[in-house]
Amino acid sequence: MVSWTGVILIMTMGEPFAHGHDTTFVSSAQDGRTRCASRSTRNAVELLRRVALVSHVFTRAVVSRGHTTLQGEAMASQRQLARLLKQVQRLNQRDEYWAATSRLARMWITPKHAPPYRPYVTLVLSQQGKIVSSHVLEHPPTAEALFAELLRAMRRPAWGAGGARRPTRIYLDNAEDVAALAPLLEALNIQCVYRPVLSMADEVMGEMETHVGKYKPLPGLVSIPSVTPQLLGHLYQLAAQFYQASPWGWFHDHHSFAIACPPEDTPRYAVVMGSGGEVFGLAVYDQLEDVRSMFTSPVSPRQMAKMSTWFVLFFEAALAVSFDDLDAMAVNDWPVAAPHAYPVFGRTTPEQALALPAKSDLLWMEGALGALLAYMDEHMEVYQGEVQPADLTVSVPRVGGEAHVHLRLLEFDAIFREDHGG
Repeated sequence: MVSWTGVILIMTMGEPFAHGHDTTFVSSAQDGRTRCASRSTRNAVELLRRVALVSHVFTRAVVSRGHTTLQGEAMASQRQLARLLKQVQRLNQRDEYWAATSRLARMWITPKHAPPYRPYVTLVLSQQGKIVSSHVLEHPPTAEALFAELLRAMRRPAWGAGGARRPTRIYLDNAEDVAALAPLLEALNIQCVYRPVLSMADEVMGEMETHVGKYKPLPGLVSIPSVTPQLLGHLYQLAAQFYQASPWGWFHDHHSFAIACPPEDTPRYAVVMGSGGEVFGLAVYDQLEDVRSMFTSPVSPRQMAKMSTWFVLFFEAALAVSFDDLDAMAVNDWPVAAPHAYPVFGRTTPEQALALPAKSDLLWMEGALGALLAYMDEHMEVYQGEVQPADLTVSVPRVGGEAHVHLRLLEFDAIFREDHGG
């Protein structure tokens, strides 16, 4: 018998899901040196007062949590920032604009002894498109940290970005950052302007992510034509409920469901994965013959993956999900059952990769998950988890309206009967 888990392991352990990198890959190479310095002290007192106010609020927040060590660090940071301000105040000012952004990058950092994470990359670019400063952080920077980064960029620009100087304008793509930094930068005679789109920063970030990325980015479900955020949100909700129901504790490879979901007349055949404790999810076959082959074919899982394709839902860490879908999840607040239970929907290919499913696949999955959850709610509790034969029609809510889904749990022997019409 060929194991569903064995085939899916081949898929998930292959290259398409490998986005990790062992080291941090964007450094802040700053080699410039301050040359001539202006002696002007205009607005310096007011600027220091404003920065002191920002630091005071930060220090009070630290003290309220009772962390005396962090309080000392905050005071030291305030002194360092004050010194940096004085140095920047003396710099010559050039009539030019800079663009600055701090955003969640489309790349992964995978430390050897810590969970993987997507870094926040702070970029400061000159009007000529030169990288004045770049910095990688595990968490989004505070307004105070971003202000300090801008000051350091002015005092010591990265090698090749020109000498130390103050620009006349800085464009930021975050309105909250603009509100916080505008008064501070104004005291340096620098305008802080909100620009929702920074094309120059987009281009640099895109080149950086392409250069660093080891593999081609995964396509996202959001890119499937005519698939709406409402449908995807409902699928993520159903997938989270399915994972939390732990169907692999009740069903195994010998439990095949024939599920017919409108507008399709013929059923597809679903098998719950996870009883072996390796890969958890749902394998879906278009024909009963494909299910038979999984039990009767003498070939290996790798050979079987080359001979046929099927639709699959399995649960993995976030690295297995496309960046487009991860960003859509964050924007729309789609649920995830656990950090290691991000739902992955796809169709296997003969090349042992995972391709995007069709919209019809997702519509079927929406109805099938709803029907399986209803079946488990109504039957497994009554029979105390013992699997009973089932042949029922369930009314299932879908984004496009109510649907009547026919679900039948096949007897194992029936899978091999040629007269079984599905």
